[in-house]
Amino acid sequence: LPMWRLPDDDSLPVITAAEQIHSAHRMCHLKLPQTAILFFMSKGPEYLTERYAVTELPEPFPCFLRRRPVWQMNDWPICFLFGGSGAPQAADSVETLAALGVKNIIAVGMFGAFSADVQPGEIVVPHKAFVEEGTSLHYYSHIERAYPDAELAARLRTALNAKRAGVVSSDAVYRQTF
Repeated sequence: LPMWRLPDDDSLPVITAAEQIHSAHRMCHLKLPQTAILFFMSKGPEYLTERYAVTELPEPFPCFLRRRPVWQMNDWPICFLFGGSGAPQAADSVETLAALGVKNIIAVGMFGAFSADVQPGEIVVPHKAFVEEGTSLHYYSHIERAYPDAELAARLRTALNAKRAGVVSSDAVYRQTF
């Protein structure tokens, strides 16, 4: 595997999410709750805005790659937004949320399944994710799998009556193998 993060390199990034948020181009005044839902499917935010009492925040989400609206749930301290398409936009969203003080991120998306144990339309809360995309290697010198917060994952599985399974992230949808 290529090494994109050198073990002895402690130099600072060229730009950080915090610098991007408050760049010469704009100042951000967003105050977000500690929990955010990132939808990696286009209809996720639309679904919540149509069915729940929400408020669109007065400023767009100040990420680097594509600014977009953020909504706040009126009855819960949770915000939500479209997280992007692909690992680079996902990383941009996560880094920006963290720079804005968000502590918990729930990622919601769609996936394909090669397992007879997962049926179409089922909700899955992963207990591990095998990493086969390239963005993660900018954060870790080597990573084979990632794990969610165990308590949050268990609570989500119970609340959503979801299945527990492992997943794989891949940038090459037409090169995925069993």
